[in-house]
Amino acid sequence: MRPVGVAVLGAAHTGHAWAYTRAVTASPNARVVGVHDPEPEHTRWIHHDFGVPLVDDVEALLASPEVEAVLVCSANADHRAHVELAAAHGRHVLCEKPIATTLEDADAMVAACHVAGVQLHVAFPARFTPLVARARETVRAGRLGELIGLVGLNRGRPPLPPSYPAWLTDAEAAGGGALIDHSVHVTDAMRHVSGLEVAEVSAEAGSLLWDCGVDDLAVVSLRFAGGAVGSIDPSWSVPADHPWDYDFHLRLVGTEGALSLTDGAESIRVVSTREGGPRGLRHAGFGSDPDRAMVEAFLASVRGDAVLDPCATGEDGVRALEVALAGYRSAATGRAAAVR
Repeated sequence: MRPVGVAVLGAAHTGHAWAYTRAVTASPNARVVGVHDPEPEHTRWIHHDFGVPLVDDVEALLASPEVEAVLVCSANADHRAHVELAAAHGRHVLCEKPIATTLEDADAMVAACHVAGVQLHVAFPARFTPLVARARETVRAGRLGELIGLVGLNRGRPPLPPSYPAWLTDAEAAGGGALIDHSVHVTDAMRHVSGLEVAEVSAEAGSLLWDCGVDDLAVVSLRFAGGAVGSIDPSWSVPADHPWDYDFHLRLVGTEGALSLTDGAESIRVVSTREGGPRGLRHAGFGSDPDRAMVEAFLASVRGDAVLDPCATGEDGVRALEVALAGYRSAATGRAAAVR
């Protein structure tokens, strides 16, 4: 079967763009045709590490008959323009999270792909970890009874320059700070595992640690349709020299049982004094690569002309964004905010 031709449209999410490109180049089922981004620093390592051609003319790149699918890894506020452009050329899309910075843009993206008859996937790699898959099977089989409580954490380091592009802490380009950046991962995992939808959000958010211009700490309380309650900690609260950069935890409590999972369970402790790399005590993961699994599932969906489970759709991206934006409304007003 001919490999799927993939274009990278925007690489402002530099770390994710690099990881997804690595997954495509490592796959026997695809190849990267080219990458377009007007900022050379965004594409430097993709070009250097994988030899991906840099393309200045985005229209020519997307019009190429070699391109069937597109990875959109641009700044959050640019997602709509890039997804709509890909859809106009009939290309299937895997879009970095959050899907957009406004519901107007998110809805327009879903509609554009629907009209064009192309798939719109959103990058929620937590769905592709074996622990989340096992948790979903357990919950959907009824082994926990009726879910009454869900607790999620996705904490990380602040995305500050020079390690990260400056747009990540620009409220307009990113849509906010830690709340929108990390809560969407947890919201989607909760929805994916439980099948429940969030009805109401109460949240507090502020810039208390890094003076970075956007919220770096948040606590999000959820009320699900049906009565279950939940909470999310999406804060950029991991200090320098901590043994891990990011974490992901999920705890589910039901009337007949409970389960907890953490991605840190699949790691080893490494102490390094090597110059030019992470020093001191580090947690090095050895589990499966969810980015690669997500990209492979996207490619299989493109080849099969249908979105395959457990891929996240554009609609899933909209649901997660709704919760994040309701959190910001609640934080601003001091009152609970209904989810659309």
